[in-house]
Amino acid sequence: MAPGLARTRLKDRRRVRNHLDSIHAIAICNVGEATTGLAMMTRIPKGARAILVGLSAEYLKKSRGTLTAEADCPDIPDATERDLPLTATLRDRDGDVVATVLARWRVGPDRRAG
Repeated sequence: MAPGLARTRLKDRRRVRNHLDSIHAIAICNVGEATTGLAMMTRIPKGARAILVGLSAEYLKKSRGTLTAEADCPDIPDATERDLPLTATLRDRDGDVVATVLARWRVGPDRRAG
């Protein structure tokens, strides 16, 4: 983790595999969503909150072995309500992109903070 950057890993193990013996689509979505959320949380300003309002994935290659997901988040200048689309790119151990996950976060003022 660094400001605006998150990198996570998903180990390939039996409980995340599907009937085709590759990593399940929803496991990929979960790690993609979590990775974008971590990147966003390093940039969210004080007095703001975020909630996931959309999630989609594109599967490019069968996913086997440990996957690495990476997401970047631009600076979020204030708590003004906005939608923030963030993409996580998932790569296999050879560096091939196996999937991309697009998460749409709604960032806005934390009404509990005031």
